[in-house]
Amino acid sequence: MKYVKQISVVILLTLVVVGSLIGQDPLSAAYNLFQNGEYQKAFEKCKPIVEKDPNYAGAVFLLGRIYFALGELDSSKVYLDKAIDLDRANIEFREIRTQIAAFTTQLTEASRLVNNGDYEGAKNLYLEIIKANPNFADAYFNLAQVYVRLNDLANASQYLRKVIEMKPNEERYAKLLKNLVQQYLQEGENLRQRRNNEGALEKYKQALELDPNEFLAYYFSGLAYFDMKNYDEALKAINKGLEINPEHAKSYLLLGQIYEKTNKKAEALAAYEQAVKVDPLYEAGWDRLGVLNYNLKNYEQAISAYKRLIEINPENPRYYEKLGQIYLDTNNSKEAIVNLEKVTQKDTKNLKAWLRLAQAYNNQGECAQAKTAAETALKIKNGDALALIELGIAERCLGNKAAARQAFQLAAKDPQYRQYAEDHLKTVQ
Repeated sequence: MKYVKQISVVILLTLVVVGSLIGQDPLSAAYNLFQNGEYQKAFEKCKPIVEKDPNYAGAVFLLGRIYFALGELDSSKVYLDKAIDLDRANIEFREIRTQIAAFTTQLTEASRLVNNGDYEGAKNLYLEIIKANPNFADAYFNLAQVYVRLNDLANASQYLRKVIEMKPNEERYAKLLKNLVQQYLQEGENLRQRRNNEGALEKYKQALELDPNEFLAYYFSGLAYFDMKNYDEALKAINKGLEINPEHAKSYLLLGQIYEKTNKKAEALAAYEQAVKVDPLYEAGWDRLGVLNYNLKNYEQAISAYKRLIEINPENPRYYEKLGQIYLDTNNSKEAIVNLEKVTQKDTKNLKAWLRLAQAYNNQGECAQAKTAAETALKIKNGDALALIELGIAERCLGNKAAARQAFQLAAKDPQYRQYAEDHLKTVQ
């Protein structure tokens, strides 16, 4: 059924005749624009006429039709009803109003089909409605939701984007798109957390079908591929996401981890450096910089990274522990002690910290403090071979050879450290 019917020639001639009697009627210009499909321009011509003369039936009628052509159904009904009230004998007015009522009935029927689960029928009806009135935004909006129900996300995205383009200031349209994308991302993350990476990737793919510019879908895809050890695909996903949003620190972190796994250390360092450049307070980025630089024996850079971490989060004992370890490895026992003492103050049950602290004290010749640290480590883990060795070194330093010998003998029972303990035992035989 053709819903947008042309104003009859009779009405147009009447308008022209009346216009000729009183001068040029601007309604003719509005009508010509309407006939040419220039609805917004027709509106701009017609609306002032109605505002100037609210009882001008022809202008009110034309404004009602323009509103319909612009997709403003409620406003269209208001003005068409008013035109009928102003000229009750006008059959043309009533015919157009009847056609719009039929259009409204179709909208109601499409909604009923959706509620009854007949999504295919609703889809076909909404397509007819859009064909009848290509400017009716809600039809695109509702059709997009039907396509979602039909799992046709490509078409859902197409119609949602169309309606957003038509009504950029209408929040509910953009909100639906955003909510749908977030729904698929969340479902994907739930699957990934349960180690169902294949299922997660399918959800991220669906999110991208709705919004090809959703960089988080690429980031999460990268995480899934990384978990699957498919580093080539992980790299592709992350790079696509960074093309869309080059300011996402977590993507650079994952990029660095991918490079580490593929033995590209220089590229990994560059990625981590970019992560902390994007977000200078990004602890995970600084931590990876510290770890990788330490592994590459770039000790100064590793020290700088952990000092920065301590500035960002001075309450995290792990950062002091890593810094203490680096200082210990670089024979700076004094600074190692400063940092390791902070660790043991914040985390009194940290075995490794007490062991390293005992070693640092022994390196400094502070034998009594080394003995205390080693004994504390043994309280945390009784019989720990490394703690026994550090205790033996401290006792030897204090002149307690028998106690040192006993400690080394106990340590030698651990096959992993037997040779090391026996070498020390020879010094007190």
